Amino acid sequence: MAQLKRRNKMNKNEKKMTNCFVTKEYSRFKKTKGNRPISLKHVAKIKKAIAQKDLKLPILVTKKMEIRDGHHTFQARKDLGLDIYYIILESDSAFDMALLNSNRSGWVYSDYLNFFCTYQRKDYMILKSKVKQYHMPIQEAVAIFHNQVCLKSNTMNDFKEGEFKIPVGALISFDRIAGEMIYINNVLDESKNLKRGFIRAYVVADKCPKWDFARFKAAMKSKGAKLLGASSTEDYITQFQTIFNNGLVADKKIKLARFFEDKEYEVEQRVLN
Repeated sequence: MAQLKRRNKMNKNEKKMTNCFVTKEYSRFKKTKGNRPISLKHVAKIKKAIAQKDLKLPILVTKKMEIRDGHHTFQARKDLGLDIYYIILESDSAFDMALLNSNRSGWVYSDYLNFFCTYQRKDYMILKSKVKQYHMPIQEAVAIFHNQVCLKSNTMNDFKEGEFKIPVGALISFDRIAGEMIYINNVLDESKNLKRGFIRAYVVADKCPKWDFARFKAAMKSKGAKLLGASSTEDYITQFQTIFNNGLVADKKIKLARFFEDKEYEVEQRVLN
């Protein structure tokens, strides 16, 4: 008990903050434009937690009472007729909400994409249209735009913080690569949505100096090729190589699996036109 009392005493390096307010005037609060839809399941989960023990956790709002963090907490407490505890942020920027969630697990890629599209960010709007057009995961599309096989952490952070930009010339390259993947997907009778392993394998192949889409296209047609049970990037790489090399003499064959294993694609920066 003595230890607990000592811990509760503030030391000289601490100071008390008193900027937390409380109210039941629910109409004062506004939802942030572009915020992800309210999940009734998540609201129910918060209600259950409150019933067990109400920790009175505050939500974060702007000076204009726009909720930046805690939409689900607000809804749960409102439904239960409870006080709303809130802290007023110094910044009024709507993009602070995306920055806040970039360091938490609350938002997924589609939440960030929809959020920045709501604010008419051109590059995000183009990205969204391409994701829909080619039926591919958002993170794989971002990686292709930046000539990456797997999305790198700095590119991912830029995307989450509203800094995603499409490099000059990347849109043409993206449409070419995506168009080729769709063609292969259709010929090989894969599912409508492009799979992550398939996308990464094809980006690796496209970076390989000996890769020739026209050759691969012809090989698929002549041999009636199928991707048999492929799921991982490695599986697709192996089968791409088998299809491509079918009927070729040794010096014309592509060593795609070795190219992938040695990660040569990380240094091979082809100009994709």
